[in-house]
Amino acid sequence: MPKVDFTVPHSLPREEATARLLAGVPKLRGKLPPGGTVDARRVGEDGMVLDIGLMGQQVTVDSRLTDTSVDGQVRIPAMMALMKGQIADMVTDAITRMLAKPAA
Repeated sequence: MPKVDFTVPHSLPREEATARLLAGVPKLRGKLPPGGTVDARRVGEDGMVLDIGLMGQQVTVDSRLTDTSVDGQVRIPAMMALMKGQIADMVTDAITRMLAKPAA
């Protein structure tokens, strides 16, 4: 299974970054094509795992929030390996957008 590491920098207090990421998960669901799914779960204080269902495949995003960034890894099914760069870019763009918008 191909893996792509990522880092998205931020300058928010950790609590605010956490709130924005959690608030962004439902919005992420609305950005997926029909039939796409997102399941999110927190892992400890600083981690989150997103399981994203696309085109009958599952992309898993393991992330960890630090004081200055969101670091993680995207695991991409072999059938989607040719799109790994595009998928990783979509993930980092989504995290960047989530961090940019205040939690409601």
